Amino acid sequence: MAKAFVKKLYVSTFALLGADRRRVRQLLKSSQVAVLNFHRVSNDENPFWAPMKPEVFDEFCSWLARTFDVRPLSGLGGQRSDRPVAVISFDDGYHDFIEYALPILSKHSLPCNLNVIPQCAETGLPIWNVRLYDLLNAAPVETINQIDLPGFETRLGDKSPGAKIKFGLAISRFLKNRPRVERQKLWQNIESLMKDRIAATKMLSTDEIKDLPDSVEIGAHSFSHESMGFETNDFFEKDLKECKVYFDEKLKKPLNIYAFPNGSYRESQIDLLRKGGVNKILLVGEAFADPARDVLERRTMYGDSLNEVKMHALGY
Repeated sequence: MAKAFVKKLYVSTFALLGADRRRVRQLLKSSQVAVLNFHRVSNDENPFWAPMKPEVFDEFCSWLARTFDVRPLSGLGGQRSDRPVAVISFDDGYHDFIEYALPILSKHSLPCNLNVIPQCAETGLPIWNVRLYDLLNAAPVETINQIDLPGFETRLGDKSPGAKIKFGLAISRFLKNRPRVERQKLWQNIESLMKDRIAATKMLSTDEIKDLPDSVEIGAHSFSHESMGFETNDFFEKDLKECKVYFDEKLKKPLNIYAFPNGSYRESQIDLLRKGGVNKILLVGEAFADPARDVLERRTMYGDSLNEVKMHALGY
């Protein structure tokens, strides 16, 4: 309760002092771009991977449309604007994008970028860490403590939200910072606990991605969402080739936008993307981007209120 009160007080003070208006002026003067990275917009409740509430996203989009010149990635580097420039970017390709996010974007006439994971679109299953969060959110403590991973000794003491979140962060970090081959072996110990009793977060299908309007620019978020900084360049080239085949054969679109999963990459992989014809390369970075470059930093977007989301968008 105390933490929530302090956060509410902080974001309220931010608004009262006009810090948002000052930062907007600074951003316009600098000519940098705010590339805003979203994931989920939904009414679903999940303490491990909390979606942004539709009403908060709606308020934010209304403010963004009034305050910024919101452009697609392909529109960067064009004519100067009398407002700072922003790009809306979504990762992963969750089904709630067409349920909640897209109708709100259309209401405010805002374009966006959506980076999909072909493996998820084809199988209907989310990435491994989202499946893990689905398990942790639904399973009893006894089931969760059956997870047996060599080298991971943490156990869930109780079913309180705080204990579950702490456990979820620990096990996700343990698995994330590993090459795919190593993680897949460990993952089998978790997969056996899921079976059919844990409902998986729904993903967009290939047909649904194909039917998206032209206002949505489609990019790749790798083929299977691996942390590329832990993979070899041979692995990366194979993954990129699989993405290209999917875009060519399934989506009938060129692959010219690529977003690195987990913000993890090697500099040499950026060169491989350029050689492969990708002209917009998206990182995390938590910074504003230079619209003249092909490598763009993004800011991770989340928040429970309009003022909190504005704070993250403006770099506070």
